[in-house]
Amino acid sequence: MISTLLVMIGGGFGAVVRGALTDYCNAKFTSSLPIPTLIVNLIGSFLIGLIMGMAISNTWLSALFVTGFLGGLTTFSTLAKELTLMMTPKLKLTHFINYSLLQFIIGFIACYIGFHI
Repeated sequence: MISTLLVMIGGGFGAVVRGALTDYCNAKFTSSLPIPTLIVNLIGSFLIGLIMGMAISNTWLSALFVTGFLGGLTTFSTLAKELTLMMTPKLKLTHFINYSLLQFIIGFIACYIGFHI
């Protein structure tokens, strides 16, 4: 029961941080690619790698930070929506390919670096 509550609390904070970062990035950057989703996913990938590398085995901390906060911060469903919208005739296939590569390859690299720090 406690771990469920910790996931809810962490997830709420993660979602609020994602919303704030999204608003900030939208105000600062103009791009045909959805930069805010890229940024939150790369930050989340790095942090989960960092936590994994620290070998934190405390189930409460894992529930609060990994499943909760980082689960609320990162967003696969928004990524899937954005990639789907890139397949419309208005946008080029190159945007789809480039953004996919940025998300998945650089996300993996961020996680790997975090893990090995």
